[in-house]
Amino acid sequence: MAALVRLYASVPCKQARYRPPVLTPPVTIRYPTVREFFVNDQTTRRTGLPRVCLMSDAAESQPGVLYVVATPIGNLEDITLRALRVLREVDLIAAEHVPVARTLLRRYEIETPVLSYHDRGPDARRIVGRIEQGQSVALVSDAGTPGVSDPGRNLVAAAVDAGIDIVPIPGAAASVALWSVSGAESPRVMLHGFLPRKTNERRRAIERLAALGQPSIVFESPRRLRDTLQDIADTVPDAQLVVGRELTKLHEQIWRGTPAEAIEEFTEPRGEFTIIFTPPAQGAQPWTDDDVAEALAEAASQGASRSQAARFVAQQSGRPRRDIYALWPFSQER
Repeated sequence: MAALVRLYASVPCKQARYRPPVLTPPVTIRYPTVREFFVNDQTTRRTGLPRVCLMSDAAESQPGVLYVVATPIGNLEDITLRALRVLREVDLIAAEHVPVARTLLRRYEIETPVLSYHDRGPDARRIVGRIEQGQSVALVSDAGTPGVSDPGRNLVAAAVDAGIDIVPIPGAAASVALWSVSGAESPRVMLHGFLPRKTNERRRAIERLAALGQPSIVFESPRRLRDTLQDIADTVPDAQLVVGRELTKLHEQIWRGTPAEAIEEFTEPRGEFTIIFTPPAQGAQPWTDDDVAEALAEAASQGASRSQAARFVAQQSGRPRRDIYALWPFSQER
């Protein structure tokens, strides 16, 4: 035993030194709430560690966030994982109609409190007050994205005025869904939303859309669908329509044709309708012989030869060059 003690004593001090553990104050590690989620996102990407957050009392007292959450337009499976997480973790859900929102929440076993939100009245100010006190709120409409032909614009505007953070949670949209299968040649489209209810105002709106010369997306209820189709037929009979009925639902229908054909097709409209309205192409008027001769004379007056003028006018008019030569207004080469 004495030999072992002597052996241990002969070990250099720097190797045998005892190092007591460093004691640190206890901390609480937990998974983040929605408001905290983005705080550690950059650290997570850098370290690969799970998203955890250490929050101080000062951080807990900061204002909440308004989330504008898109919900399915028919099929309840058309909701993103991110939207479900947000709906679970916020303090409150502001819904266009509470029973409609509860159908979605029950499907995914979400128990977040829900209150009714109306764009008119004091609801927006009341919800902003809760966010300023630190609560995070998710805004949802019956279908699609709040504020896009749905209630929500006033609440978003009030949040902007109050300096509150607003986060969009994108998702299903009837306009984008129909546009993706329309086969339209134009790379541009105008999202107009619902047309006016009064006939004169609706026809003026259709005329303005037609004057744009590009496809426009409008929404319509079954009660007014035939009136709208008749107004389009009377205003722009050569327009091409793509009509989506009950998109993503059991009785989904996508129909293509002219306004007159649509009137015959939808004799008893049912469901919600989305329409892509494409006015006829405004092609250039064909050049007459007089137009060609005038253009040739103008080119010649500026010093162009017969061949130069004919080539230029052929490019502008689209007519064959041999026809252009035959219409040369002078008796000889100039």
